[in-house]
Amino acid sequence: MSDQGLTAHSTITGGVLKTYRHLIGQGEIVADPAQAQAATALDRLAQALQSRHEKGDGFLSRFTRRRPDPIRGLYLVGEVGRGKTMLMDLFCREVAVRKKRRIHFHVFMQEVLRALHKGQSLGGRREDPVYDLAQKVHDQYDLLCFDEFQINDMSDAVLILRLLDRVMALGTVVVATSNTAPSDLMKNQVQNRATMRPYLEAFAAHMEVLTLQAARDYRRGRELDSQVWVSPLSEENNAHLRQRFESMTEERAEPGAVAIGSRRIPVPSCQGEIAWFTFDALCGSALGPADYLAIVARFKTLFIEGIPALVPDQYDKARRFINLIDVMYENHTCLFATAATQPEALYQTGENAKAFERTASRLEEMRSSDWRD
Repeated sequence: MSDQGLTAHSTITGGVLKTYRHLIGQGEIVADPAQAQAATALDRLAQALQSRHEKGDGFLSRFTRRRPDPIRGLYLVGEVGRGKTMLMDLFCREVAVRKKRRIHFHVFMQEVLRALHKGQSLGGRREDPVYDLAQKVHDQYDLLCFDEFQINDMSDAVLILRLLDRVMALGTVVVATSNTAPSDLMKNQVQNRATMRPYLEAFAAHMEVLTLQAARDYRRGRELDSQVWVSPLSEENNAHLRQRFESMTEERAEPGAVAIGSRRIPVPSCQGEIAWFTFDALCGSALGPADYLAIVARFKTLFIEGIPALVPDQYDKARRFINLIDVMYENHTCLFATAATQPEALYQTGENAKAFERTASRLEEMRSSDWRD
């Protein structure tokens, strides 16, 4: 589930706002004025897309290279757990667009980087491979919905923002959720702000930025499973975690590895779809979103031993942990862990402390009793 989650039995009845109200009436979610405002904006966008489809702009543009009528996308920004993902998912399921895709932004980033690398390795590069790839993306999709839009790396930022600027200029509409407004992306990288500003402004110009100021974090307040997140760190608690792991793997676990390209990521112990890692093995070395995606594609349950309280100068470990939990959350991976303290107190000050608020919120939901249902 994401933010205010939908159950597997939820049905879409026509229109984002209408469906949102239906879910309130069914008691699946709680009414929130800010969410209703966002649902209304998403309805307007759905109607604009439908109107363009009826005129045939998207279809004709692919044969005539005439750009379709411009439609501004929507960038939903707000604090953690306010319902952004839930609303975007409603929109993506409801909107009458056939060539659409809903994807976590981490995954899209990795796909883009692989495609660009593959184009370079094949040789015969054109003058601007980003423009070539943008045309391919536009030809494939009329609508892209990105969950958790966030950019941290300077080199990746230039590539992805140039690509999306071109994709949207060609006529593909983008809807995105984020905890960070476009103007605040990469805000901590002071030396690069002047270089990045034109790319950020060009990207944001294609979308309406809507701040979702919902009243509460809907991930919190759930019934927690005390066996999932065990703190503080102690020999006794680590032994308890190990006993749970051995019980679930029937004491048949052994060392393994996850292949990603030409590399192999060591797995200290695993059996079937269950794996054991230490925090340092996952977040203390140079692993990134692509590595975490490969791990959760292989394992549905992760045991993580020894999650520490992080100090400000451990922002690299914090960033990796943020990426790991994002990938696990998006793929509904089950987590069992020992940690120094509760999630909200793991990383309170430092370069990635603001982004860590989302991680703490997601961990709250991931250790709830209904996460594994």
